[in-house]
Amino acid sequence: QVGNGSFNRAKLLNVGVREAMKDEDWDCLVLHDVDVVPENDYNLYICDEYYPKHMASAMDKFQYTLPYKSFFGGVSALTPEHYMKMNGFPNTYWGDGGENDDIATRTKLAIVKCGITLRKNQDIVPYCDLQYHYNPECCWHWEWPTSRHNTRKTWKADGMNSLEFRLLSRTKHPLYTKITVD
Repeated sequence: QVGNGSFNRAKLLNVGVREAMKDEDWDCLVLHDVDVVPENDYNLYICDEYYPKHMASAMDKFQYTLPYKSFFGGVSALTPEHYMKMNGFPNTYWGDGGENDDIATRTKLAIVKCGITLRKNQDIVPYCDLQYHYNPECCWHWEWPTSRHNTRKTWKADGMNSLEFRLLSRTKHPLYTKITVD
């Protein structure tokens, strides 16, 4: 995303998925915060066929426990079918925070009606949040309750089906493709 203003992480993930699916028929989408890194190499970056998978269920900034039951941030793995069924991520969250609760609610509404979301064993796959180590105050927004969002009313209209962006550049590199949007 160009500029120095607020970013829109969820919309950028939607853009990334749309552009990636143009290149390849991917069977797994791993959505990874850039400042969250695994603390060991036992984590398998693979999707579950039936359920979205929250992979960062043990993060140092939360003392290796979930900040609340429905937390779905950091790293997640979904099939393209899961992603489209939940209409991707919301395009309306600017700045840091809020979209993770929306995403968790979307997975429950669209895919996991019984409330099951796969989580990795917390002893095996801990993650370190680099932003937290740089600025511990960054994490206050995780205390926002899910009730502050209108996801149940908006998820079908706000997401992949309403995604609009202007592609400024697309450069393929050996291990990644750099996409710049406005």
